[in-house]
Amino acid sequence: MVNGQGTTVQETVDSHYVNDEGVIHAYPDNRDSEYLSESLGLYLEYLLQVEDEENFAEQAAILKDRFLIETGGQVFIPWRLYEEANVNALIDDVRIAAALEGAAEQFAEPAYLKLSQQIVSAIEDRQHQQGTAVDYYDWSYQLAGNRLTLSYLIDEITVLPESFAMLDTGESEVFFPEYYDFDEKKYVKSGEVHMIDQLLIAVNRFDQDIESPEFENWLTEEWVNQGQLAGRYDRETGKPTVDYESLAVYYYLWQYFERIEQTEFAKQVVQRAESLAGEELPGDLHFFDFIHYQMMMHEQ
Repeated sequence: MVNGQGTTVQETVDSHYVNDEGVIHAYPDNRDSEYLSESLGLYLEYLLQVEDEENFAEQAAILKDRFLIETGGQVFIPWRLYEEANVNALIDDVRIAAALEGAAEQFAEPAYLKLSQQIVSAIEDRQHQQGTAVDYYDWSYQLAGNRLTLSYLIDEITVLPESFAMLDTGESEVFFPEYYDFDEKKYVKSGEVHMIDQLLIAVNRFDQDIESPEFENWLTEEWVNQGQLAGRYDRETGKPTVDYESLAVYYYLWQYFERIEQTEFAKQVVQRAESLAGEELPGDLHFFDFIHYQMMMHEQ
């Protein structure tokens, strides 16, 4: 149910988020918004979570028919459709491959496993610098990217395991650097931090047994004092730079609090997200926020 309105999440997606070809666009009822591999991967993850074999098969077919590009004996997934895009995005490909692998077992469909292995094989073969994964591969120039975004290092990555070592930045500041630059051989930080990135990095570090005490202390203090989390913060001051909240931020905050066994805080996050979502979904929610919220609510 979408906030108890009597329609399923899948019906809402079909009504508001897909074009005539069944491809997901970013904003509800706006077919001019972007068609992202990110949206496809997250929806596959949700459909696997709710064990919806039929809709999963439809989206897997869209992946094969619309997204996949075969070149040089490998398959690639452009990060967006209908517009020029010669690069993929590591996190989206890994998410898609993991969902396909899970579905192969869940729905007893070996073709999903084969496709998953093809996607992962391309990453392992082309998308790295000296064995460490990078953000993208550009198949028009046959070049791997020169940076690794730390939020991309999700636990589902099954290749290039040495990449996870990049999460241990050797620093003890509150906020994490966003990425590692292979040309400059250094971590890079932005002055304004996005909480989705910071929380994902914190989750990724936890999953690799790397502690983040400074971030954890700041985060719990911010939650106790404010009862909410803004979308962005100033790296130096730790103060919010925007006044909006985000359902996707709350999804990752919930995940992090669950991991560090702050279950009471995790419950409060869900309640805050529910009040933020309100009654009328999808409203003008980006698919990223909409589907993360639904994944979180399904777990309650």
